[in-house]
Amino acid sequence: MLALLLAAAATSGAAADIRQLRAVSNAAIAAHRADEVRRLFTDDYTALPGSSGRPLTAAETETRLAAAFTDPTFVTYVRNPGRIVVAASGRRAAETGTWVGLWRKADGEIRLTGVYQATWVPRGGGWRLINESFVTLRCAGGKACAEID
Repeated sequence: MLALLLAAAATSGAAADIRQLRAVSNAAIAAHRADEVRRLFTDDYTALPGSSGRPLTAAETETRLAAAFTDPTFVTYVRNPGRIVVAASGRRAAETGTWVGLWRKADGEIRLTGVYQATWVPRGGGWRLINESFVTLRCAGGKACAEID
């Protein structure tokens, strides 16, 4: 019984740590700091973007974020964790949630929304993202949505 209680405490602590790291990621994106976002990735990180779905490495993801951050119309991406489940082994955790991307264009604000899934693993003394998959479900707010939907 004690082992089960200790495991539950460890997984709830890990879930809280991951929520905090997601907040750090959101803050780095809001501050347009691609290098800070990159620090949360493992070296073998892979992303599946919501628009193209073509896999990106950690370096490619950082480069894409840095490019977006220089676009004066880009505002932010926000990931909103819904559920975090930590494996009993403590070797991985699954995060699912919703995301929002915002741009301010001449014809109004563009708002992309969707869902995501992320896998976290303990590396280098803390939790790191090994993969993320984003699905764009809706675009609202301007002519650019015709190219995205």
